[in-house]
Amino acid sequence: MSMEDVEQIAKEIKALKEEIGELVGSKRQLPEDTNMAMLFKYMTDERERTNKILSSITDKIIRLEKEIDSTYNAGEAYDTGNREIALSALDSKIINFVQTKGMACADEVREHMGYRGRNAACARLNRLYKEGLLDRFQLGHKVYYRFDAGKTTNTLIISPPQ
Repeated sequence: MSMEDVEQIAKEIKALKEEIGELVGSKRQLPEDTNMAMLFKYMTDERERTNKILSSITDKIIRLEKEIDSTYNAGEAYDTGNREIALSALDSKIINFVQTKGMACADEVREHMGYRGRNAACARLNRLYKEGLLDRFQLGHKVYYRFDAGKTTNTLIISPPQ
């Protein structure tokens, strides 16, 4: 989350606190010679004002939660700028395999790497996808991964010598 987002959230919280302060601080005085009809009218007006304030507070909280969720949950959505990713020899071997083949599924990576089960290949491919090094798409019942050099233009991939 950038500094601008934090400042915006702080401003929204300050505005909410001010609205709550106005609601609590506004003690309207009723004249002593009021009748029941005026009292009911006053109560309904106050309830409407309170509901409007609570509705605006709820809307702002929901909007802020959506913004926070979108920045934290979408790993590929935020711009990381220039970054370095350290890869193990196995990960760089997988990326090279996917690059040369064009696209690959977990079964193909399992065979190429000599894994007994498919879970290890799936886990490594998912991690490389979450780091933004591979694209993922589904064809039929299988999930395929593809290396897109355009996505990694600001990324320096560091792998150990082989």
